Amino acid sequence: MSSHGDDIEHLLEDAWDLIEDDDLEGAEEKLAQAREAAPDDPGVLELEAELALTDDNGLAALASYERWADLDPDDPLPVIRAAEVHLELLDDTKRAARMLRAVLADYDLDVVEEADARHLLGMALEERGDRKGMVREWLAVLRLDALSEPRRPRMAPEQFERVAAEALAELPDDLRRALANVPVLVDDRPSEEMVLDGVDPRLLGLFSGLTLPDQSTLGGPPHTGTILLFQRNLERETRNLEDLTDQIRITVAHETAHYVGLDEDDLERLGLG
Repeated sequence: MSSHGDDIEHLLEDAWDLIEDDDLEGAEEKLAQAREAAPDDPGVLELEAELALTDDNGLAALASYERWADLDPDDPLPVIRAAEVHLELLDDTKRAARMLRAVLADYDLDVVEEADARHLLGMALEERGDRKGMVREWLAVLRLDALSEPRRPRMAPEQFERVAAEALAELPDDLRRALANVPVLVDDRPSEEMVLDGVDPRLLGLFSGLTLPDQSTLGGPPHTGTILLFQRNLERETRNLEDLTDQIRITVAHETAHYVGLDEDDLERLGLG
């Protein structure tokens, strides 16, 4: 690779690291340098779109993805990303579904790309009330994700369970008391039966059972629920062991919140958001 290419790559790597550290101003500065040197580089356009999304500017992100797709018409990634913007920011589920079906039909996708496209298509179909179609796509995602993941998990199972136990120990006393009879279990990902019931195959965690408020309403003896953590999904969403450890803690806190009936504002107030 040329020295010029190395410079662009380093600028982009630095920018993504700054985004990870929530230094968006620094990332913008790196983007400006990279854009000046190589405005048509796909990596520059991808970064441009990402920074637009951090500002909830879906239209600007779409413009970057569309330019990227025009410059590299054989790459499905900008089309998949554009469909995601239509789905999640612009609430245009019809267009998102149409774009994703076209990607699945017209591109030579690898396993990861196909799984990403089908996962988004399942989300779009769910929003459109097509539960059968959603389940069909998400069952495919379950299979494809298992094919594409490393043979061994990034974190040993016993270490993962230890981190989860530490996350529970860090919760406020009243939350830990509420969880006294609630086991925390670890699995790779949701089961096929769960997906058939409508569970997202890429869910990070799940509380299964009656919440405490519902138990109080119904009366009678307490019902034991379960908090499930999905290790392979958590590992897919994180870059390294430190990031994974943080996400395990966040997921434990959020599933605990579901159990006791807290919302996002309550989590923020407790320092668990």
